[in-house]
Amino acid sequence: MAGVARIVIGIILLLLGLVFLLSIFGFIIGIFFIILGIVLIASGASSRGDSARMRQQQEQTNLLLQQQMQLTAMQMNRQAAQSQYPPSPQYAPPPNAAAPPADRYCQYCGTGNSRAAGFCQKCGAALPPPP
Repeated sequence: MAGVARIVIGIILLLLGLVFLLSIFGFIIGIFFIILGIVLIASGASSRGDSARMRQQQEQTNLLLQQQMQLTAMQMNRQAAQSQYPPSPQYAPPPNAAAPPADRYCQYCGTGNSRAAGFCQKCGAALPPPP
């Protein structure tokens, strides 16, 4: 609809420009109106398919949003299905395995550590250098 209005206004300005162009005093005003009329007619003619193009772009955007929502829902369902299974058991050494002899003790928690350890096995604090 805006394209048709631009074309009509452009034609009116074009005709006004021709009238002013014929008079001696309005030559510059006439040229201005003619140029403005031509620009409005050209822009009105180019904008005639804008509403159909905008509608098509909106439909494509809606389709992409729907696909994104479906993908997100599928990912959420997949995560929910995976969480219903119990977690896999963590490796723990057998209870009767002999622990290496403690050569150094942590100054923060008192846990015994091997001579080669640089950090406490329980609290993770840095151990002082071995004597």
